[in-house]
Amino acid sequence: MYEARKICNFLLANYDAVEFDITNLRINKLLYFIQVGALRQTPEGIIRNHFEAWQFGPVIRPVFDAFKGYKETPIKAPAEYLDYASGRTIPIPHDDIREDHQKIIRREFLDYSRFTTGQLVSLSHETNGPWDLVYKAYLADPTRSPRISNQIIRQHMIGESSSTVKH
Repeated sequence: MYEARKICNFLLANYDAVEFDITNLRINKLLYFIQVGALRQTPEGIIRNHFEAWQFGPVIRPVFDAFKGYKETPIKAPAEYLDYASGRTIPIPHDDIREDHQKIIRREFLDYSRFTTGQLVSLSHETNGPWDLVYKAYLADPTRSPRISNQIIRQHMIGESSSTVKH
């Protein structure tokens, strides 16, 4: 499994951020659908971070924080980390993503990048889908975690929930 910002940097290195409108909101939705696709093939998916149910859909907080300065504009630079040894910020490398995982990332990205950001938000807000169930529970009781677990995503994908739409 990979840290989500590594996958972001892979996407930013391989796809034009302006052409594909890769904004902070959009990249978080694309990561969600990449994880959904990965969970169909691997027990834990390929993203080790957890998603949270935010107002506009699933979000990975470190991804949001890495790109929040771009607001609604395309992301222009890779996510970085602080290298404590040098005191410099360095782009998070993505060259160690396994080839079979790259195929999953590319396939899901290309499948879902054809949708507008608004459509991706709508798809992630599916009634009785993972985001909807967690977000409603969190709104009803803010002491609950807004975390969308891989388990609830997997249950939705394989039809163990009451959702009517499968992605």
